[in-house]
Amino acid sequence: MRESMVFLEGPSYTGSSPELRTEAQGRLMLTYLTDVRSERIVVLQATWFG
Repeated sequence: MRESMVFLEGPSYTGSSPELRTEAQGRLMLTYLTDVRSERIVVLQATWFG
């Protein structure tokens, strides 16, 4: 899951910001935004189906 959240350019990234994204694995689903320039991921919602 982490590999889909990483942008290697970091602070030097000049493209448009990624949109809201959702990843699901097993019973866990995360909704998050990637702040590329600050090199962080902001999790907006974590849902556990169990």
